[in-house]
Amino acid sequence: MKMKKGEIVSFALTGLFLVFALVSAILKFQFGVDLLKSYWEYVKFILAIMPGVFLLIGLFKVWVKNETIVKHMGHESGIRGFVLAIVLAFTCIGGLFAALPIAKQLHDKGSRLSVILTYLGASCVCRIPMTLWEASLLGVEFTALRYAVSIPLIIVSSILLEKVIKPEDITSEMV
Repeated sequence: MKMKKGEIVSFALTGLFLVFALVSAILKFQFGVDLLKSYWEYVKFILAIMPGVFLLIGLFKVWVKNETIVKHMGHESGIRGFVLAIVLAFTCIGGLFAALPIAKQLHDKGSRLSVILTYLGASCVCRIPMTLWEASLLGVEFTALRYAVSIPLIIVSSILLEKVIKPEDITSEMV
């Protein structure tokens, strides 16, 4: 099996990072030590959420029928598809680690591209834990105003992107 150029670069950069971090830890170079600590915290976070993410994605794949997605989030769904995408995004835990595989499942099950893009945009903006944290720090009024501005912009930009991106431009490598 031959590695692609991007994979080689990715492995090389990862290797360089780890060598730098380990040498920094040995030489007590504080920036490298802090970098290694941050990296380890990130790895622990990913390892903690990924089993749940994989479970949810598997359940979504098995339990949700293609016909249901086409009916409610497909090309004929209208505004209902966007509303469902936003509601689904509210429940997204784990950020894009969970949102991207679910977006792939939506694509595979026949969802409209603009609905998928709305889901991805909303999953970055409208998650329940983030909303509660933001409302407690900045106030409910700020959070409501941000949603009132963000959600329509996400929907409009998703529709515009759907018009620019042609279905034949989306390859299996992209999704």
